[in-house]
Formats: sequence, C-alpha cells, structure tokens
Amino acid sequence: MEFREWFCLKDRESFTIDPKIYPGDARFYFGRSKIEKALKAQLRRSFVAPGVPKMIIYGSYGSGKTQTLFHLEHYLQTDKPPACKLNPRTIHLDLEMHSKSTHYDWHLQLLEKVGKEDVTQWIDSLRDRGVSLDSELAGIFGDPNLVNAARTLILGGDPAFLAWRWLCGQKLSPKELEQLKVTRNLGQTGVGDLVNALLGIGKLAAANGEVLIFLMDEAEQFINVRTGDATQFLHLYLRKLAEPSNSVVGFIIASWGTTLDDTAELLRRADVRSRLGEHNYVEIPPLPAIEDIRTFVREMLAELVDGEKAEAKIQREGLGITLETYPFNSDSFDLLCEYASQDPVKALPRNLINAINECAISAWDGEKPIIDEDIVNDVAPLIFG
Repeated sequence: MEFREWFCLKDRESFTIDPKIYPGDARFYFGRSKIEKALKAQLRRSFVAPGVPKMIIYGSYGSGKTQTLFHLEHYLQTDKPPACKLNPRTIHLDLEMHSKSTHYDWHLQLLEKVGKEDVTQWIDSLRDRGVSLDSELAGIFGDPNLVNAARTLILGGDPAFLAWRWLCGQKLSPKELEQLKVTRNLGQTGVGDLVNALLGIGKLAAANGEVLIFLMDEAEQFINVRTGDATQFLHLYLRKLAEPSNSVVGFIIASWGTTLDDTAELLRRADVRSRLGEHNYVEIPPLPAIEDIRTFVREMLAELVDGEKAEAKIQREGLGITLETYPFNSDSFDLLCEYASQDPVKALPRNLINAINECAISAWDGEKPIIDEDIVNDVAPLIFG
C-alpha cells in the first residue's frame, strides 16, 4: 500500500508542509497563535500609517520565516484588512546577492518580479480610459525621463524592450539613450533615481487599483556583499523605501538571524530602524514551550490526515489510539514532543515536520499501522539530539 493511503493523508504524498509545493499550505500557521495575531494586527495598522506594510522578520533556519511570508500573503488575499483600500499585489522574491552585488542588482530583481508585461498593461489601462496619457504619467512619475520610458513601453518591440532595460537600471549606450529620449542612465544621479522609478511603478499600480507588496526571503544574502560602497548604496536603497513618505510600495523582508544582530547590518542600522519602528521588527523564534510543540503537532496532523478515513482505520484494525494523536499512539506522541522540547534552539517547525515524516516512513517501511515509542526513540535523537 502506498504511503499516502497507509496513513490516510488527504492531498499529499507525505507529512510535508510547503506552500511552494502545495499553494494551499499558505493558510497554515501551526502552534503560534500569539505571533500570528501580532503579525496580522501589525499588517492592519500599516495600511493606516504609513499606508503599506514595511516589516522585517528574522529567525533561525527552519523557524518558519518562509511559511510566515506565505501565510501573511494568504491573509492579505483572503481577509484583506479594511484599511487596505486597494487590491494587494503580493510579489515573492528570493534575494540573490554575491560579493560584488550592488543596489542595481536588487533593483533589477524587484522590477523583473513585477514584470514588464504587467507594467505595460497598467499604462495601457490608463490610455484606454481616454484621459491624457502624458498628463497621467507626469503626475505619476514626475521626472520627464521616467515619463518618456513609461510611454515607450506601450509602443512594443525593440523600443519597449529598451525602455524596460532602462527602468531596470541597466546601462545604455549614448545612442540608446538618444533613441529612448532620456538624458541619462537611471541611477546615474544616485540611489534615489532608482527608488523613484520603483515608487513610480507603485503609483502606477495604485492608479489601477493595486498596491505592491514585496515578500522578500533570504535577506541574509546581503551579508555576502563585501564591497563597502555597495553595502552603503544597498542601505540607502532600503532607507529610501522605508521613508514614511512611501505609501505605495510595501515590503516584508525575511532574514536568517538567531538574534537581530545576526542579520545584515543594512537591515538594522539606526536610520532604517527609526523609519520602520521597532514594532516592525518581528522575531520568529523556536517553539517556546512543550505545549506549543504539542499544539503544533496536533494541528498539523489534524490538517493533513483525513479524519474519517483514519477513524475508520482505527476502528477496523483495533489500533487502540485516538484520532487526536494519529498516527502516533499517545505515548509516542508525548515522547516526540519531549524530545523536541529538550533543546529550545532545535524546537523548530522544520525539525518537527522532518521528525514526523521520518517516524512515519519508518513505520510504513516496517509495515506498522501506527508510530510507536521504539520508532520515536530511533528517529528523534537524530533530529533533536
């Protein structure tokens, strides 16, 4: 019998929680109701002032930062806060930075995730309303160079591609600049030039009823940048996005860090922290107590297991356990939670999910209908020891 059938799983092949594999998993946030409540409250407040979320979350590897990003996205899409007047356009980005990366690389990644086609569609939508496109674009972008590039996007073909390259901060030749009818390369006058382009696109989205919110994961990548000037420019880029005047482009940045001091310096510099506010720095810690661990495991099993099928199997095979702990018996369930709680640093969602999976695989491989104490004693020390 297949593993899925053996343990009466609903819609997956193993005890796995991963919104990148199963998009519906974004709704899950097991065992952390207090943090979940605080995060959602902060999101709701952010749409009042500064108008968009600007938040940094941090925690150990495996603490659930990625799940947090997806869960907050799910919240915005399914239960939009009343103060959010526009439709959230959430954009995921796994940051990639190396030793020689600069603010241009960050800007390029952000714009490429928004996408040339969507930006062009937003401009087309303005034109289709019968308003003066030049006036609308001038009101949105301000800078004549940005206006020219935005207008060129809807021409299609090579001119549009050239305009997109320019908006992404790529360096153009003098001849290409002349063709595009712009006076300089974007960013030539400073970091603010690039940020203004991004904010202009945020205003363009708002004119089409959407608010841009970037969900940026793996921000520990910023630590890879070794050039002092590059680090400073990246810091300035973030500082300008963090300005209270920015009410059109939101962001939630997730970074590794057992403490905030472990994160990249640009995320925690005083000028950035003062703009974001200490309440927008949120730690995603290990599960703090054994009862939180027990809640996490119970809630996870309840979501992944088909209760009706499992209850029928328990009765049919006389397994002598309850649905509350299935596929564990009560003793092995308690034993697993005790192992997980012995070292608070290792009481992480990733480790718990891995332990449940490994225990279940051992039971399936040994043709055991439930997970007993012997299996937990074999598996748990390898994960939590």
